[in-house]
Amino acid sequence: MPTPPSATDSNLTLFKSSASEASPMEKTSTTANAEQEPKVIEKDKLDATAKKLGQDPSEIHVARDEPASAPAPTNDTSSRRNSAIHPSAILETTIEGLATISSKINPITQKLGKGLGQVRQYAQEKLGTADDITELPQEYKDLEKRVDVVAQVYQGLFKVAKTYSTPNYDYPVQIQESLAGFTNTVTNQIQQLRNKPELRAQTIAHPKTLSHAIGRVATDGATQVGRDEALGAALGKLGDASNKLGDVRLVRDSEIVNKFNDRLQVTLKTAIEGANKSRRNVQSKRLALDAAKTNYRESPTTELDVARREVELAEDQFVGAVEEATQLMKTVLEDPEPLRDIEDYAQIQLAYFKQAQDLFSVLVPELKEIRATQESMYRETDE
Repeated sequence: MPTPPSATDSNLTLFKSSASEASPMEKTSTTANAEQEPKVIEKDKLDATAKKLGQDPSEIHVARDEPASAPAPTNDTSSRRNSAIHPSAILETTIEGLATISSKINPITQKLGKGLGQVRQYAQEKLGTADDITELPQEYKDLEKRVDVVAQVYQGLFKVAKTYSTPNYDYPVQIQESLAGFTNTVTNQIQQLRNKPELRAQTIAHPKTLSHAIGRVATDGATQVGRDEALGAALGKLGDASNKLGDVRLVRDSEIVNKFNDRLQVTLKTAIEGANKSRRNVQSKRLALDAAKTNYRESPTTELDVARREVELAEDQFVGAVEEATQLMKTVLEDPEPLRDIEDYAQIQLAYFKQAQDLFSVLVPELKEIRATQESMYRETDE
């Protein structure tokens, strides 16, 4: 026999049918009540748990998942500004990374780390981000300026005085030569190659000073005109004096090169270059000192003693370098040898012009006599 439906079943059937036929608003209310039921059940469980633990139910809290908050909108301008990295920051980070890696690879490379510290200090000074730069003494900076001026003067003198190393500086070789002159030159060179070595050394030497050029032209003219003629005689005497003056000039140039140019070059390469090298060493020691000071400021407390000793050592080396450079620069400024070189140059010039005066002091009266004789003969012919 079938079991009759109970009241509960009928109520359940009526609830289902009514729920299916409910309006949308009623469905919404029913859904809300369904969502609240788990919260009520959860609360009952918490109260039961609190009673077992002997605590007040209000003191127990349940951590619930909350939706992640959306990130705050960022300004494009500020993001671009923050993304821009300063060049000094990049350089500093790179150098520190290299120094750290090198110190981990091998203890010997700690020297490389110190060198990188100097590079970082130099870069910061160039970028204007260095905090503390050691000042050089004012006397030292004044000496540097004076040495630079003296070096420029010596370089200028040497640049001009090198002209004496070129025999034909007062008579440049002509770009175009006559065909006859070119042929004679080739013929003479072939003849010289046929000579013996000792004779070749004598004939190949072909002075090209202005005085020698005038001497050759005057001598050739005297030969062509004839030395018996007044013009030929005058040209012959002028040619002889000009050739002698050219020889004297070559001697003068050689003495200037040996006693002035070479010594001036030695001064530039030894005294001045030595002083400049010591000045570069001072700059290197100053960078090392400033880098050590920066390292001391940035070192942790446990490494302050080591950093302090590095600063003291760098300071001693810096002071020693400054003293050495100061002494070398004073030597450059007080050395009397350049004064001797200038005096020798003047003496050489005096000797040259004195010999030139002696040669032409004899030549001029002879030329006057030839001219007077020729004038007398010319007047007699007119009468």
